[in-house]
Order: sequence, then C-alpha cells, then structure tokens
Amino acid sequence: MRWTWTPEARQEPLVDDDPDRGSAIVEFIGLGLLLLIPVIYLVATVARVQAASFAVVAAAEQAGQAISVLEAKDVDRTGIHDVAAVAAQDHGFAPQDLTVTVDCSDGTCASPGAVARVHASIRVGLPGMPGFATATVANLSADVSVIAGRYS
Repeated sequence: MRWTWTPEARQEPLVDDDPDRGSAIVEFIGLGLLLLIPVIYLVATVARVQAASFAVVAAAEQAGQAISVLEAKDVDRTGIHDVAAVAAQDHGFAPQDLTVTVDCSDGTCASPGAVARVHASIRVGLPGMPGFATATVANLSADVSVIAGRYS
C-alpha cells in the first residue's frame, strides 16, 4: 500500500497552553550547575591534598639527602629548610607552609656517622581561599632517617 501526504492529512497545530513548556532545559542547566560546582571544588581539594603528599615526601627526602652529603660541621638547619622548601615549591606550596625538623642521635649532627631523622610536615589549605581566611584541610608529614656526614 502506498501512502502520500496531502495537506488535508495534517494535524492541527500545537497549541501552547502549557505554562511549564520549555522550562525543563532551564531546570536542567540550573541543577547541573548547582551540583557540578561543588563536585569540581571537591576534586580540586583532593588534588591539592595529593600534591601536598608528594611535596612533603619530596621535601623530607631532599633534606635527608642534603644532610647525608654535607660534611658534619656544615649541617645548618636553615639551609636544610631551604633545600626542603625548594622541593615543596616545585609542587606549588609556599615555604611558610612547610615545617622541617632535624633530630640527630648525637644531638648536634656534628660527628660523622650520627643518625639524623628529618621530619617534614606541610599544611594544606582550601584552594582558592583569600589570604585573610585560612581553613586547613589536612596536615601531612613524612620522616626520613639518614646517616649524617657519611662522606666526611
């Protein structure tokens, strides 16, 4: 059977009496943005914490390597913090967010062969917060033990 279209077979034009017609796209965009923005912020926060975990481990390892290759008399706590701060800055963290402490088995790391324990910790704030508002998400730390002045 063959069918042909004729003008008489047309349906009546749609009447636009429904007041909710066309609002689904507005609701979809509104709810999509309302739910998408917090999810993006959550992902950014988790990425910042992950970067901090890499930064604190790298900072502790760099400080430990600096202690192990320096001569025992040249170990300077300020210089060790500067070395660790460079590693933290490579991951996007300011030096003031990083804390580095060095404990030696002989108390001063002055004798070759003393075991030095480097403890690095970093504070992670919420991303995108202004400088006057501080909110800490996590405090991460890493420890490294090395023999100080091994090559002295």
